[in-house]
Amino acid sequence: MRALPEGRRRHPSRRAPVALAVVASLLAGAVACSAGTERRTAGSPTAAMSGGSALRWGPCPAADAGTGGAAPVRRDPRQRCTAVHVPLDYRAPSGRRLTIEVSRIRSGAPRPQSLMTGQGGPGGSGLDLPSQAVSALPVRVTRTTDLYGLDYRGIGHSDPLHCGIAHADRTAATGFSYPAADGSIDANVAWARRTAGACTQHAGSTLPFFNTVNIARDINRIRIALGLPTLSYTGTSYGTFVGQVYASLYPATSGRVLLDSTVPPGGVRAAIQNKGRGVEDAFGGFARWAADRDSTYHLGGSAPDVRRTVLSTVRELNRTPLPLMTGKGLTGNLLLEAEEALLEQQGYFPGLAELLGAAHAGSIPADVTSKLQFGSVFPDNFFSAQDAIVCNDSVWPKDVAEYRRRVTRSAAQYPLTAGSPANIWPCAFWPVAGSDQPPKPVPHGPHNILMAQNTEDPSTPLSEARRTLRAFGGRAAMVTVEATGHGVAMAKGCAADAVADFLLSESPARSRRCPAAQ
Repeated sequence: MRALPEGRRRHPSRRAPVALAVVASLLAGAVACSAGTERRTAGSPTAAMSGGSALRWGPCPAADAGTGGAAPVRRDPRQRCTAVHVPLDYRAPSGRRLTIEVSRIRSGAPRPQSLMTGQGGPGGSGLDLPSQAVSALPVRVTRTTDLYGLDYRGIGHSDPLHCGIAHADRTAATGFSYPAADGSIDANVAWARRTAGACTQHAGSTLPFFNTVNIARDINRIRIALGLPTLSYTGTSYGTFVGQVYASLYPATSGRVLLDSTVPPGGVRAAIQNKGRGVEDAFGGFARWAADRDSTYHLGGSAPDVRRTVLSTVRELNRTPLPLMTGKGLTGNLLLEAEEALLEQQGYFPGLAELLGAAHAGSIPADVTSKLQFGSVFPDNFFSAQDAIVCNDSVWPKDVAEYRRRVTRSAAQYPLTAGSPANIWPCAFWPVAGSDQPPKPVPHGPHNILMAQNTEDPSTPLSEARRTLRAFGGRAAMVTVEATGHGVAMAKGCAADAVADFLLSESPARSRRCPAAQ
C-alpha cells in the first residue's frame, strides 16, 4: 500500500491484505472464509435502533481481486454479514446514502461483550478481521466477545470508490515512493500528478467525504444499528488512528479502545513522515539477529558491520543495478524498498538476510529471484480509497521543489529509507479539501484507551506512539513489548494478560512493560 502497513494481525493488520508483498512466499497468508444460506432477520431491539428496519445477517460477499485479494477465496463460515446505511455527508443526513458492509462472529456467550475490529492501511477490506481476531486476541476475550469487522466507506463492498488509476501506477512493494537510484523524484512527481488527475476525473463530488472522521462516525452509526449502548474497538496501524478519532468523538459510547502499533496524533501523514525513524529502529533488531548468524548469511559479525554491508551494497547497486531474471534491474533503492517490507515481522528476517546476502555477493540465485514480487499490482479501489482518505485527512504541501529538498534531507538523516518518507504523494495535486479534519486527541473523558506497542516497530515507532499517549493524558495507558516488528503479538503471555484485563473490565487501563511473546 502507499500508506501504513496493515500490521501483523492475521490478527487484524497489513498482511491481510498484507504489506504490499515483496517476497510472496513470506508474505502470503490467505484467510479462509465463506458463505452460507440466506440472510435472516435480526431481533426487534436492533430493528428499533435502526429506524424500524431490522438488520439482516447472512453470508458474506465473496472476497476477490476487487477488494484487495488476488483471487476469490472462501471466507470463514462462522462470519455473517449485513449492511448498514449511513449518510455520505453527515452534515446532510437526509441526502445521499452509502452502504457499509459489516461482518460478525458471535461468541455464543449469554451476555457477550462487543468489539469492532478496524483495518489498517487504509485501502483493504476488513470483513475478515473477526476471523483473524479469534486467533490473535486472548482466548478469554474471544470466548465471551462478539467480534465485528467492516469495510470502511469507499472500500471493498462498502460502495467502493474508483479513480480509474492506470495499471502501471498501481504497482508497489511497500507503497512508499522511493526516489530513483540517483535520488531524482521526477518519476514520482509524474506518478503523483497522474494519480490525482485520475481521481479528479472519475471520483466526482463524493471525493471529499472519504476520510477518517466519517469512518469513525460510520462505526458509531453501526453501534446504533446494533442496538448497543457502547461498542468497543480495536485497530492496528492506520486502524489506531480510526480508534483515536472514534474515542475523541464518542468518549461516552466508545467502550474500551485498544490501539495496537499506534500512529501519532497527526494521523497517516505524520506516520509516513516518521517512517525513517521506525525503519532505523527495526533494522537494529534485524542487524543483531543477522550478526548472530554471520556464518550463514555473511553480512557482518556485529550490528554496525551489517549496517555497513547493507549501505555499501545499496550504493553499489545504485551505481550499477543487478540484472534479475525478471528483466528488472535491482537498484539499491529497490533493495531498500524490499528491506522495508521485510522488516515488518521477525519471521521474514531469514528471507531478508538471504536477499541482502545475495545482493551483496552480486548474484541473485534463481530460487531467490522466484520469490521476489517487486511491483505487485493492486486493485484500483485499494489505491483510490487509500489516497482519498490520506489526502482528505491532512493538508499537504503543494511545492514540488520543497519535496525535493525534504527528500534530500531525509535521505541524509535516514539512509535506510533513501528519502522515501518525505517524498511526494498524489495529495500534492489533490483537487479537493476533505469535508472534515480529524480532531486532536481528547484528554478529558473515561480512562478507556490502552495502547500496545513493540519497542522496535518499522512503521509506527515507539517514539511516535508515546506522543499519542501524552496527547490522551490520563485517558490512556501503554503496554510496551520488547519485540521487533509491526503489530503486537497478544494471543498469549504478558501482553495477552494486559489486553484481556483491559477489555473485560471497567477498570482504568494501566501501563506495563512486557517481554516478547514466546
